Amino acid sequence: MGETIGDGSGTLRTVPTRSTRIEKDECMNEQMQMIEKLRKKVLWRYIVMIVLPFAAGISAILMLRRGMLTSGVPLVVVGSMVVLFIILLVISTKAKKEYRAYYKANYIDAMIKEVIPNGQYLPDQGFPGTMIANTGLIYMGNIYHSEDLITGVYNNVEFRRADVLIQEETRDSDGDTTTTTYFKGRWMIFESNKYFEADLQVIQKGFGYAQKRTGIFTRKTARRHAIETEDVTFNKEFKCLCQNDQEAFYLMTPVLMQGLMRLAAESDGKIMVGFVNNLIHVAIKSNKNSLEPPVFHRISDNDIREIQREIHAVTSFVEGMRIDNKIFMQTKY
Repeated sequence: MGETIGDGSGTLRTVPTRSTRIEKDECMNEQMQMIEKLRKKVLWRYIVMIVLPFAAGISAILMLRRGMLTSGVPLVVVGSMVVLFIILLVISTKAKKEYRAYYKANYIDAMIKEVIPNGQYLPDQGFPGTMIANTGLIYMGNIYHSEDLITGVYNNVEFRRADVLIQEETRDSDGDTTTTTYFKGRWMIFESNKYFEADLQVIQKGFGYAQKRTGIFTRKTARRHAIETEDVTFNKEFKCLCQNDQEAFYLMTPVLMQGLMRLAAESDGKIMVGFVNNLIHVAIKSNKNSLEPPVFHRISDNDIREIQREIHAVTSFVEGMRIDNKIFMQTKY
């Protein structure tokens, strides 16, 4: 609940009352206490899982050396330790799942709704691999995983974001496997009323495994070619590929280029942007799995800033690149 006041422009808005803020703070404190309780529960199980089998093994060795055990007993001890370790691992995994689920369903979800009230957070869902593959923006390996889906509307722009992992696992003649990570980070998708014909792809230098489709073996109707903007600084940082020069130059406005450079400066990884059909895809290769709860320390300011960075990645793109303005709202250019 709250009270409705005027903001001086004739518009009414609702602000939280003092009692509402107090209730909200109390609720947040209760959640933080529960999160810390669950975190310690996981931590202690990890400690026991490591220390108990280790201590049992050392004791068995010492007793064997002193002749207190027969030669056949150590084998039984080792077997018992293995069983004990498995039991503790199952218990620890269950506790971590409980902790992770509560942390995401309550703490992260609340932080998202503080900035994006209509945002919906689905931690166990993500983007289908076919959706990313169909963009033609990045090479797809044989390992794919996606989670931490957030959907909503910000400044009249519909968006979706999720963590994405793309890897290629190969096996050599000796049977040894090698895993190459093509992409690990956040992938954001923004809706636009405009249908893009340029198939414009903007790649920051250092972003690897982007599917550029510039080779002679790419069919002509799908082939992209490089273009350069009039901004020399932008050209040093990004490479632009497209199929339709006219629309590409129409989209690559000074505002958009400045917004991209600002996004790159604020991001914790290299970025790639693709304009496909009526969607704007933004991939940020941070090489980390975000929105995961800490286990070995209580929630810190750094953890909070990391969550805020994930939310800010969405809002800053909409605001900084002004994708809610007329250039992306019209159907013809």
